[in-house]
Amino acid sequence: MSPKTKPIIGISSSVETHNNIPSVLVHEAYIQSVIEAGGVPVVLPLGSVEMAKEWMSLCDGLLLSGGEDIDPHSFQADPSPQLKTTNGKRDKLEIELTRIAQKQQTPILGLCRGITLLNVALGGTVIQDIPTKNPKAINHYQQAARPEATHGIHIDSNSRLYQVLGRSSTRVNSMHHQAIDELAPTLKAVATAPDGVIEAVEGTEESPLLWGVQWHPDEMAGEDPSMARLFKEFVIECIKKK
Repeated sequence: MSPKTKPIIGISSSVETHNNIPSVLVHEAYIQSVIEAGGVPVVLPLGSVEMAKEWMSLCDGLLLSGGEDIDPHSFQADPSPQLKTTNGKRDKLEIELTRIAQKQQTPILGLCRGITLLNVALGGTVIQDIPTKNPKAINHYQQAARPEATHGIHIDSNSRLYQVLGRSSTRVNSMHHQAIDELAPTLKAVATAPDGVIEAVEGTEESPLLWGVQWHPDEMAGEDPSMARLFKEFVIECIKKK
């Protein structure tokens, strides 16, 4: 693939204080996964909602990355006592990026926090704390190394995810305590954990690609070729957009 045909993938980011200086934060695994799949990663910093249109005019694809909890205000709810760190400014920007990407028919891939943000941007809601909602929930916040799979999921055999992974069940890593609650009208659940938590969604229409997974395939891709295929499929769709 020549540089001219490689799609630009915008990756959302957060801010973390480093040496007392607010700094842009994106885990390197996202960057490497996009590069290995044939895309050109571009980090999208936090900024005004007005900047979202400018950034999306440069991108052939949008990757919503992981990070903080979703601010309940973003889906018209009050905060749970179990709510952790939020960033309302980030929520507003990513919601706007998602809506513009949808209007432009730009492919979207949401990972971990990204799947819940995608759901909120399209009209859904969030479980603020899984164990509070479901006392019989499995452990969704692993203590194992990030690339290590710790629980199983079931995949809908009629989904695109099934076509890419080539199986109806697999094991994934898990680093979250929030999850999708009420599903957005334009999304469908295509994978679930044993306790019923939604683990993957797809758009209800064929195009453009609208994908979200609750785990971190970026952390697993280096050791699991099937997880790397998720990024390759995403990049292929972004090339079509280009």
